[in-house]
Amino acid sequence: MSNTTQHSTAQHSHICLFSFSLLSLPDKHSLAFVVHIERINGMSSLVQRTIARFCLSKIFGDVFMKVTPPTIKTLCIVEPYVTWGFPNLKSVQELILKRGQAKVKNKVETIPLTDNTVIEKHLGKFHVICLEDLIHEIAFPGKNFQVIAGFLHPFQLSIADHTTKNRVGFIKEVGSPGY
Repeated sequence: MSNTTQHSTAQHSHICLFSFSLLSLPDKHSLAFVVHIERINGMSSLVQRTIARFCLSKIFGDVFMKVTPPTIKTLCIVEPYVTWGFPNLKSVQELILKRGQAKVKNKVETIPLTDNTVIEKHLGKFHVICLEDLIHEIAFPGKNFQVIAGFLHPFQLSIADHTTKNRVGFIKEVGSPGY
């Protein structure tokens, strides 16, 4: 990595940490919705590993995350490649009901979340027995949030074809990267 690249990366990290220190979180049990919006080809291995750890391998792949100070620092690393925000209960409910899929059989196979027996079988020990319980546990993160969120396969949002052809219009419609 060249000296100029290291300087700009360090400067970006300082600005990012400063802006996040000014950000006030809604409460200690905040939920973030993270969307992968930029390609990471040719980026540092730290960025690539972080995106992989978030399970955001595809463009417009999305996950729910519990917001903590370490999570914010990690999001700062990948800020140019993701956008994120705080969803409300209605958004969480609609997303899980319309696009929710579960990872089963050693996380290789995915199935749509249409049957409560699958949810009860895999998450019953955490007192999550139906789709409404799953939505509640995601919308209001508790102590078992990581396991329950890990049960969900990353969401894959679609994007209109015309927005990807014109990059300027694309950024206007999707929003700028970062928070």
